[in-house]
Amino acid sequence: MRRNRPQRDRQFNNENVENLRKRESFPFPFEVDGDTGEKIDFTKHDSVRRESISDGEKKNDSNHTFYERRNVKRPTSHTITKARRVPSAIHGTKNPHRKELNSKEIYGEKFKNYNSSLVESIVRKRKEREKRELERQKRLSKLGHSYRLSSSISPLNQSNQQDKQQETNNKTVKEEEKKAPLPFKADLSNKDKRRGPSMTLPPINMLGKEQDMSFLKYNTNDFSVINEILETVGVNGCATSFESNGIIGRYGIKLEPNFKLTHIDEVKRDLEEILEIPNVRIYSQVLGNQNIAIEFPIKESYPIYFKSVFMNSGLKLRKNDFKFVLGKTVDNKIFSYELRKAGHILIYGDSEQHKNVLDSVLLSMLMNHTSNEFQFKIYADELSLNHYEKLPQHIGNIQSVLENDALHDIIDELNKRNVQFRRAHVRNIQSFNTRVKSESRKSTMIVYIDNVADLFESNNVDAMRAVVQILKQGKALGIHLILNHSRPEISIRYELLHMLQTKISYYDKKSTVIDGTDKLIKGNDVLVTIPTSNRPVRLNLAIAEDQTKQDIIDYISKTEDER
Repeated sequence: MRRNRPQRDRQFNNENVENLRKRESFPFPFEVDGDTGEKIDFTKHDSVRRESISDGEKKNDSNHTFYERRNVKRPTSHTITKARRVPSAIHGTKNPHRKELNSKEIYGEKFKNYNSSLVESIVRKRKEREKRELERQKRLSKLGHSYRLSSSISPLNQSNQQDKQQETNNKTVKEEEKKAPLPFKADLSNKDKRRGPSMTLPPINMLGKEQDMSFLKYNTNDFSVINEILETVGVNGCATSFESNGIIGRYGIKLEPNFKLTHIDEVKRDLEEILEIPNVRIYSQVLGNQNIAIEFPIKESYPIYFKSVFMNSGLKLRKNDFKFVLGKTVDNKIFSYELRKAGHILIYGDSEQHKNVLDSVLLSMLMNHTSNEFQFKIYADELSLNHYEKLPQHIGNIQSVLENDALHDIIDELNKRNVQFRRAHVRNIQSFNTRVKSESRKSTMIVYIDNVADLFESNNVDAMRAVVQILKQGKALGIHLILNHSRPEISIRYELLHMLQTKISYYDKKSTVIDGTDKLIKGNDVLVTIPTSNRPVRLNLAIAEDQTKQDIIDYISKTEDER
């Protein structure tokens, strides 16, 4: 049962409020009383209480310290203070007496007691450069013409006021330049200026002529002929694209989704019988937008020159990356590759144009690298390569690989580098060159052997051991082999073929090195396999004219003699 409770008056009563106001309560330690508005003196209350205690009782030390502490006004959580001298991420410090320091003074105090030969050399060179600029400015001011300092770094002893004065002076100088032209006989050449790559490396205008690009205009009506051939074979598909590099053309054929991939070999065989074009190469891509590609030589060929390949690749930037270009793929793309990744190169096949590979590799290196960065050695019996012997990059004289002392100097250099790299605790030439000074860096070397088949038949065991040692250790040490095997009747051992990472094969009936070389045309048509790809790439090599090679060789030998 519910208990009966007395009903309380819950209405608001003014009398209760007035009683609450008159009730005595503990006064908070504020300076002003809320009721009377008078100031409260806390010291009087404390003194009265101390006198009452001193009459009957002795003072304790703790009580004494307590009343002394009451006289001191302490900040509490209710106390509102002024801005504190604490650093803030937004407003900074509120300290008005803080001294504003310059960034240079802060940087100088940080490294005040730090001694470094590297920093001292940088500061010394900086002062010398500023001194030369000031002398140059004074020399030009005598001619009635003055320039601003070329360096973007302000001098070390220059203050902010001097910077402002210099800016105003430069504005007035520019206004005077517009009014007064430069004297005609003023010599503005700087003798201390360092020669750049344009003065030490061959210019691009020496590369001769470029390829005629009129082959890009093709007739799309030929697609209908290819489609009729596909209908006669009984294949549901159509030609979708045509690509060419000026020598080889390629049709891309798209098959229907219901076509079985197991019948691709039959379709290729039927197309080879129906097409009356000689040297037709048909291969299946399976993936992508095309399933079958038909490659054939076009009627009117446009030769690929070295300049067109060089200018359309990354080599025109003149970087120090040891890249070389060989030619163009069938889809008119430039084939360039890095020598350090390519490793050792094999040129296989009986072709009179096998020297185009060597010309493209050497010209690519000579155009972008000096004698301190790149060197090469040629072992050949033919006189057609003697013009490379004049270059300062060539090591010694051209000699035969069948001589008794052949490859001895290369092996000595290889052993010397092996010892130096082990002492430096590095494994390759890139790591070694980053750790040593510029004068101690090692150059990348190419060793070209013209006819390796003669070496295989000979009894020169020392030269054969040297070739095997270079194949095993040379890539990491910066020594690369280029072997030319122009006699297919002499076989190559599998061990040597496995150590040659990059393979370039001309037309070969037996397809000894790369599968599919029996479908190539005789000439500059090759298949290339690189270490980063298992699938061969069809290339048409670039041609370097004799006059172009001779101009580059003369220019490099002349600039080296002037040094």
